[in-house]
Amino acid sequence: MASAQANRRGILLMLVAMGCYVFNDVFVKLAAQSLPPGQVLAVRGAFATLFVLAIARGTRGSWRMALRPLVGVRCGLEVTTALASVVALSLAPLATVSTLMMTAPLMIAATAMALRWEPWRGGRLLAAAAGFGGVLLVIQPAARPDVPAVGLACALLCAASLAARDLVTRRIPATIPSSTIAIATTLAVCLAGLLLGLVERWTTLTRYELGMLAAAAGCAALGNFALIVACRGVDLSVVTPFRYSLIVWALLLGFFVWADVPRPQAAVGVLLIVAAGAFTVWTARRP
Repeated sequence: MASAQANRRGILLMLVAMGCYVFNDVFVKLAAQSLPPGQVLAVRGAFATLFVLAIARGTRGSWRMALRPLVGVRCGLEVTTALASVVALSLAPLATVSTLMMTAPLMIAATAMALRWEPWRGGRLLAAAAGFGGVLLVIQPAARPDVPAVGLACALLCAASLAARDLVTRRIPATIPSSTIAIATTLAVCLAGLLLGLVERWTTLTRYELGMLAAAAGCAALGNFALIVACRGVDLSVVTPFRYSLIVWALLLGFFVWADVPRPQAAVGVLLIVAAGAFTVWTARRP
């Protein structure tokens, strides 16, 4: 069992990591209003690749490991996740997208039990059902003319891709360094953006748009680093539920940047998803 001080440090870093992820989404949403998805992925991916390469210095000689089939599958899922996220953020409110994306742990729990990777547990099944009920409450109030259904569908697709990506990551051998996986997936997203550019009409980037995408890449890199440190030397059953602070960050920034206010039904749905996800994570971490 970790010390109280270590757990407090882990909670603080988890809050910082989730804040960085939401700021990444804010900057992407601001840039995606005037840029096609492929251009957003390519430019942000280029900046992210520079950040990741700077962090992952000293991993020479391990690049062949990136050619493993499971790493390739993870790269494909990372591309799907990034593309769905950009499209969803360009069409739907930030808080709605963030809330729907946080159903990924529920999808992971349900899939792991369905595949018999984990034992069936009645409590986790009930939590998953409650969480998906919360999804319906979040979607229904948001289904208005200014929020296209495709935006909500892309947010759910992003959550499903996140869940599948994490399940695949569990199967990747520990002998493959995390830095190699990170660089491979970052390059894959950048390349996917360049390929999408063949069927898109790219525009000349302004300093504002470049700044937004560079800031997004920096926030994502900082969030990844903070998340890794937050989960080391702590009790994960204590720290991991604070992942759901991401929704609080999204609600606050959505209000201050775009004046988005969730309707009462959506607020109830958010609470259901947070409670169900936190319970699922907590039960998964118990001995």
